[in-house]
Amino acid sequence: MNPTLTELDREWRALCRSTASHAALERWTNTEPALTGLLTLEAVLVERKDDVEAAPAILAALSRLAVDDDLAARTLLQALMPGLVKMASTCCSDDPAALDELLSLAWVRIRTYPVRRPGPVAANVLMDVRKRYREHRAIEAPDGTWAAMEPAGIEPSAEDVVLGRCAIGDLIAAERDGVIDIVALGLILRTRVDGISLELAAAEQESTARQANCIRWRAERRLRPVLALVS
Repeated sequence: MNPTLTELDREWRALCRSTASHAALERWTNTEPALTGLLTLEAVLVERKDDVEAAPAILAALSRLAVDDDLAARTLLQALMPGLVKMASTCCSDDPAALDELLSLAWVRIRTYPVRRPGPVAANVLMDVRKRYREHRAIEAPDGTWAAMEPAGIEPSAEDVVLGRCAIGDLIAAERDGVIDIVALGLILRTRVDGISLELAAAEQESTARQANCIRWRAERRLRPVLALVS
């Protein structure tokens, strides 16, 4: 199994057993009736899978909560995992690091999902992730061409926040404050700001693309709330 999937699976099992998850579910039902009666995180995913009619409302509820709630975002990511795995094995099968990149892109899309956006959440997120992934591949292509512009009505991802509003200074401050370490800072600056490939950035740090992507993915998860505060 992909090392990142293995780690996420371990993390998910721990979250499902945690007291924090039970408290979160009680809190969520105060504003999201679609989650009423679901007593565990696993129950949320089972209901989403087994009840086709309830699924859109459950995912929409999670997407609204995910903007400010890490656990809701993580639950939505878990729900979308099968679709991301399928995308990696079909549309992105020529890229061995695709799944890690897709997971990273899905996380930042979930945390910035427009709550009033029409259409099914799962399909919208997967569509956005595929588009962003294709753009990244275009940037890393030999000719350096940018594949497409962001369509109207789509809110900026965390990478866009990183690239704007003097965020380089915020990134450096985050490293100084211990939010991320110097290795992760270097990877983000080289790949998100300088626009070099993940493979080249990893080689500069005498690492592998898979390891580098995992480091960057974890760092961007920690950075998201920090960047939201300064944006």
